[in-house]
Amino acid sequence: MSPQHSTTAEHSGDAGSAQHAPPADDGPLSHVHEHPEIEAADVERIGRLLRAPRYVLDVGAGRGGFVLAARSRGLVAYGLDLEPAAAPIWRRRGVPGVLADAFKPPFRDGAFDVVRLKEIIEHVEDPRTLVVAARALLRPGGCIIAHVPSPYSQLYPAGNFWDDYTHVRPLSRLGLRRLFEDSQMTVVSIDGYTAGRSAIERVLGKVIASVLPHTYRVVARKAP
Repeated sequence: MSPQHSTTAEHSGDAGSAQHAPPADDGPLSHVHEHPEIEAADVERIGRLLRAPRYVLDVGAGRGGFVLAARSRGLVAYGLDLEPAAAPIWRRRGVPGVLADAFKPPFRDGAFDVVRLKEIIEHVEDPRTLVVAARALLRPGGCIIAHVPSPYSQLYPAGNFWDDYTHVRPLSRLGLRRLFEDSQMTVVSIDGYTAGRSAIERVLGKVIASVLPHTYRVVARKAP
């Protein structure tokens, strides 16, 4: 099975030797903070959700940290992003991916075991159409893992929801459940968390997240 469209979308997979090049200007992605602990947790979650997962698509892949983490664990992972600044970063880091619109992804239906939507849903005016497009990419029984800022993220002094001028709306736990159920997905779990950039911040984040989580993580499954 190949997840790629017949025109082939793997623009950046031939540049693994460039991943040690000096950092360049990351453009609009320069403010995006990757959290290796969240990426690792998602990779582990994939292993628990599916018996033999293989193909994974990270929509809104940014710098490609999750794609690299997934590949390091034996998954065949690809990135998809609309931002042109992602391409040179992927070449530098050796991330296989495609620049494309998530509403019209250049992959065949049923190509992936998992589609990841990390902090993407809050950027679009029509989240249901986005989730439906992601669902179409899943094989029967496949899963979507989505991360979406909660309404509480508007209260945080750092990482405030409105610090990102491309944000449209945060979503509540109930709003997310309705979104995925209306997209013909079965919600497996919705849990809240607050990420941190240091060990201390992560410990504090666990305490805060029990009451005012910054972000919700949704796991939803397509019918077998």
